[in-house]
Amino acid sequence: MTRDAVLKGMRAALRLQRDLGIDRGEARGHRVDVFGTIYKENVPLLFRKLEPLMGAYLREDGNPGIILTTRRPLGQQRFTAAHELGHHILNHDPHADDDSILRRSPDLARDYARLPPAEQEADAFASQFLVPDWLIATLMERQRWTPRHFLDPGIVYQMALRAGASYRATLYALTRNRVIGSGARHQLAKAQPAAIKRALLPDHPLESTQDIDVWHLTERDEGTVIEAGRDDLFLVELREDSNAGYLWSFEELERAGFAILKDGREQVAEGVTGAPTIRRVLARAGDATVHDRYTLWERRPWAPEDDPKRWSFDYLPVHTHDPGLFRPYFGHAVEVQ
Repeated sequence: MTRDAVLKGMRAALRLQRDLGIDRGEARGHRVDVFGTIYKENVPLLFRKLEPLMGAYLREDGNPGIILTTRRPLGQQRFTAAHELGHHILNHDPHADDDSILRRSPDLARDYARLPPAEQEADAFASQFLVPDWLIATLMERQRWTPRHFLDPGIVYQMALRAGASYRATLYALTRNRVIGSGARHQLAKAQPAAIKRALLPDHPLESTQDIDVWHLTERDEGTVIEAGRDDLFLVELREDSNAGYLWSFEELERAGFAILKDGREQVAEGVTGAPTIRRVLARAGDATVHDRYTLWERRPWAPEDDPKRWSFDYLPVHTHDPGLFRPYFGHAVEVQ
């Protein structure tokens, strides 16, 4: 039954993407808005401090509803939301899910076939809807990632952030899309996201990584939509022609409420006169609570209009760790009250 259930779930996800138009145009370059999709399907979405449950699909007197826990990272919340949406789209009976939905998959668990078909269908729906093949291809092209890059768990983690999925869900999607093989996936699954996050910030101790993600951003993230929690950290690395007097300014981020935690430079080529440097800035969202596009400029302070360079990204704050009812905020961001 596993193959039939997986195909049924995948087909349902593809139909919904097509109906919503998120598989074409500019939408192909951005993560799938799973919370907004639930809202468009007229299914109330409620965040609660569930434990040990990840989420549940409800239907009382014919009225559907979805509940998600506030006590998990955003990627895990999004995968659970997609799983519960799958139950709704596929007209399943009400069901509650614990964190086993994050660990299982058809190609790793020997007893996966013993799961009820509805669970297999919802798993397949969630994977295909949240991390479709075209999104993987778009992100790989933008970041210039090749299959070899994904042997590094740190790259898998950065892919997961940009796709808006959990680390393990991203591994399965990469396997499904034949970017990596099952053997590589088995090895990569041993990596712990907490260790990956700490490795990105060796000089910045993290007491807890439970609700914190670490984004490694470069020029290749130009125009990226960054959907992040209030405690997420951003390691921004940009080439800077400081030897020619050009300097990146982060004032716009500071004015918006971002906190600059560290700011430094590293020489690209030692001993080469005029070589560019890497400007490395560590920032936290802090008080930045508005969905907006932020633009940084590399300019000469004494001649700001002389061949300036720009780098911009869309910041989309989410508040999925606060209990309450979901509703869209200006059609994009998440707001719960």
